[in-house]
Amino acid sequence: MTVLKTYMKLLVKNGVSVLPLFVIFMVLSVLIGQGFGSDTTQVFQATKMDVAISSPSNNSQADDFAAWLESQGHNVTYRSLTKAEAREEIFLERIQAAYLFSDTATDAPVVLTDQKSGAGYYAATMAESFFRFRDAYRLDDGSIDRSSLFETLALEMEVKIDVPEGVDGSAGGINSVVSSMSGAAYVILAISLSVLPLINEAFTRPGVFERSITAPYKVSKRVFEMYLGSGIVVFGAAAILFGFSLITIHRHVTAGQLGRVAVNYLAFVLCALAISNIVANLTRNRAAISAISTVFSLGLSFISGAFVPQELVSESVLKISKAFPMFYFIRANRNSLAWEDMVPDILSQIAFFAVYVLIAIVLQRFAGRARKTMKTATSLSSDIGV
Repeated sequence: MTVLKTYMKLLVKNGVSVLPLFVIFMVLSVLIGQGFGSDTTQVFQATKMDVAISSPSNNSQADDFAAWLESQGHNVTYRSLTKAEAREEIFLERIQAAYLFSDTATDAPVVLTDQKSGAGYYAATMAESFFRFRDAYRLDDGSIDRSSLFETLALEMEVKIDVPEGVDGSAGGINSVVSSMSGAAYVILAISLSVLPLINEAFTRPGVFERSITAPYKVSKRVFEMYLGSGIVVFGAAAILFGFSLITIHRHVTAGQLGRVAVNYLAFVLCALAISNIVANLTRNRAAISAISTVFSLGLSFISGAFVPQELVSESVLKISKAFPMFYFIRANRNSLAWEDMVPDILSQIAFFAVYVLIAIVLQRFAGRARKTMKTATSLSSDIGV
């Protein structure tokens, strides 16, 4: 384990620069934890919303529901939307809620809302109340007594919505998850793009590289210990940051949601580890590595919504951020109340990881050939006495 021991010594030498990031993250974790979720009772007042209804033609349920929404002053549009399209429209704040009706007339619609907002709870409650009372006002001819139904619903909606402690549905819980995990993602990215490439650079210096080649140490073992060292650094830092994140989120989420967030976090950490190998093989210049680390980690965090909520980032900037895994990591945390909402974004991160690994392998082969050429040229020069 000679290479691994050397790797850890170089970590101590090159890792001092990221210690301030850990300190800042710890302070923010405590502050965020005190700021969110202090009150589990939330009162949501009626608010005017832009909603979309997607339903087959001649769906009486959808027509009755649309009439109820319009009677309450909401803007209703009929649009043909899939779940993914509806979530994208809500994410871009073009609508506040979407109601997707199936071909079966008796089935209640799928309700999609912004999980972080009070309007989201209000929209879901409206649908639940409407379909709970609707059949009770059916007349003998099969039609619905809309006027009586609407009067009852108007009274029903004047209620206080109490969110019990520990439920997978508090806005404070989602906010704390997004804020804390976004900060952790930035620190992990900064470590992966700065410390790991700097350590790898030390192993590729001409003198060190030549001694490594001539040493009685198998190449496969040396490479394995290098990757092992990288994994220890990244996953160790990730575990520490996740532990600090628990200060923020443990009081506001359930065990199930915490597990989903952890899986999403693991997918992003793998992406960060793969990106570090790409940077390590792109350049051996320490100044260039530091510049790439600062610009890429800060820039990607800003455009992906780590420092500014994604709702406030312009649509054109978000389109650029979709080319990187951090966007999907943050969006998955926003949708962490249910697996089905998170899975597409987690799979996107895994796809990025696979692509980054392939790119790193290709770059490593080119870098290996270049070092062999350098070694051959050095040997020839010494042989001819130059």
